[in-house]
Amino acid sequence: MKVNRGLSIFTAFLAGLIVGLCGGIYIYYAWVPPELVLRDSPPYNLAVGREYPQYREIYVSRVANRFRALGGNEAALQESYDLLGVTTGDVALKDAYEMVRLANEVARLDIQRDPALRRFTENDQIAMTALEQALQTVIQTGQGPKPEDIQPGEPVQARNRSRLIGGILVVLVGVVAGGVVILVDKAVGTVVKSANGRQMYTSSDISSPTHVTDASSLDAGRIAEQRAPYTPPVAPFMPGPPPAPAPTVVTAPASEATLVTFPPCTYVHGDDQFDEDFAINGAMGELIGECGASIADRLGLDTPARVSALAVWVFDKNDFQSTTKVLLSEYAYREPTIRSKLTARGEPVLAQNNGVIEVLTSTLRVHIQVTGLQYNADGNPPNGYFDRVTLNFTVYRRSAV
Repeated sequence: MKVNRGLSIFTAFLAGLIVGLCGGIYIYYAWVPPELVLRDSPPYNLAVGREYPQYREIYVSRVANRFRALGGNEAALQESYDLLGVTTGDVALKDAYEMVRLANEVARLDIQRDPALRRFTENDQIAMTALEQALQTVIQTGQGPKPEDIQPGEPVQARNRSRLIGGILVVLVGVVAGGVVILVDKAVGTVVKSANGRQMYTSSDISSPTHVTDASSLDAGRIAEQRAPYTPPVAPFMPGPPPAPAPTVVTAPASEATLVTFPPCTYVHGDDQFDEDFAINGAMGELIGECGASIADRLGLDTPARVSALAVWVFDKNDFQSTTKVLLSEYAYREPTIRSKLTARGEPVLAQNNGVIEVLTSTLRVHIQVTGLQYNADGNPPNGYFDRVTLNFTVYRRSAV
């Protein structure tokens, strides 16, 4: 069975990428411990060295002031466990202590600043110091909440819901992606069933999409091929290089007046910045267009550049676009790869001494005569790049068409 495997493989790769991305996001946010996911978010951030108070420090100061207002007794400490997230299982007791200790340190630095910029008072620091010492004592004596005292709160329940919903969504994404892969694979497959149940084969190499060959005829052809005597292979026909066109002779209609003939511009091997342009002005001196020449292609990356093609272009202000033709060396013109590549820039033309290239726009006719054409003398490759070439631009105003 011949199958266009490229599209199937690409679809499977894309589907796997999407499913893998969704699965990775699900695992990270649903199962990684919250203190790792939220390590940069209040109130779980336990980073050392913070100098300016943020949400976590302000929250801890309120918890500490509440602890102090209730007398700092066991009941007040139990309430502090609730407010810090210890009894709901969101924060371990040692992390709660570390949170209070660091918040106390931030408050101490804040109090030393300009009074107009302070967020805390001495009373806030006293309350946080009291709560810090109480938590430290509980940890050292092992009198903190026991595992059986911890009652998962809403954050934990919400996290479990997220795990369930996220898992279902990942499975659905996987099912949809798998279905898409199967549908695409079937769509590009080349085996179809005929009305009488026999297998019929189509080939993507056959130009007509309705061309169908019976499997039995294919098998018969293979058998006949095996029984046929061996015949030495014949080398395929390779067309030679395109014939060089005759020297171009172009003349403008007698009815078209010459607008301007510009001074010759010459490209010389070694001028890697070659770029000439001329302004085309009308009878009243108004700008009606531009024309010029520049380097279009080079052989290799040598310095100086081995220029094998020059672009000659004309810009017509009337239709506000440029028309380009590409002047190729003999070697570049005979190389199909180079010639086809430069076709995107403009029509390729073989450079010939005294040949004339005609570029037409809606209102302008520009003749570019090639003179003084000299190729490279090093023969690398023969007639491969320009050693010297002169271009002569003559502009005519086109007759109404």
